[in-house]
Amino acid sequence: MTTNPPTMVQLEGPGNGEILWIKFNRPSSGNSLHPTLVHELLSALRRADQDPTVRIIILTGNGRFFCTGMDLLSPEELSFAPGDDFHALNKTLITTEKILIAAVNGPAIGFGATVLALCDLVFAVPDAYLFTPFVKWGMVPEAASSVSFLRLMGHQRAALLCLTGERVGAEEARSLGLVSKVLPAEGFLEKVGEVAESLSEAPVGSLLQTKRLLKETTTKDLLDANDRECRVIVEERIPSGDLQRGREVFQAAQREKERRKSVL
Repeated sequence: MTTNPPTMVQLEGPGNGEILWIKFNRPSSGNSLHPTLVHELLSALRRADQDPTVRIIILTGNGRFFCTGMDLLSPEELSFAPGDDFHALNKTLITTEKILIAAVNGPAIGFGATVLALCDLVFAVPDAYLFTPFVKWGMVPEAASSVSFLRLMGHQRAALLCLTGERVGAEEARSLGLVSKVLPAEGFLEKVGEVAESLSEAPVGSLLQTKRLLKETTTKDLLDANDRECRVIVEERIPSGDLQRGREVFQAAQREKERRKSVL
């Protein structure tokens, strides 16, 4: 597999022929989901899926953030239509037979948080935090989180995240089932790499069949949830105008923040 980095998604590896690092590469925007980033991420995952030498995929972010979700500042809006890149990305994350590891190197917001529930293993630095401000910006849960969050933490704790957008730290995320283990910040990526190296030494059939058994009873429910969520966004949320109003409020707040910085 080629490792030439795309513009917004950086690929590294496979280092030992089996581990592929995929890094969100928009550090100046908190690695938010520009349509090009989503397209490149989807393409990278599809290529990895078809590459028999890749057994483990590690998702992480360049810079201080893991991923801050939908880019509310970009004039290029992300499409949530069934069959388009975002819907297909979630479908690929749900169905891939590769071992998916998330190395949460910083804040994980929106999709940055929901994607964690689709990974097999999630490691986070101690000062990482996550929240899902869907309602605040006129959105609804995505990346199948309307089902994955319920399965991990039950209705009330899932509602606390999805309805209130409450911020939770790394240790609390671990107690909710969204993080497997919190690792020290120093040498964080190296430690995650060591876990992946250890996994890569296991018999490939054992890894494959174990993941299949773990996912067999949930895959269809997650795929159905992804379909429902994207339909609701396209057929009700976007036409309602709430998302656009939320975007305008966010952009105004960012302009005011920049104005205050320039005054100081």
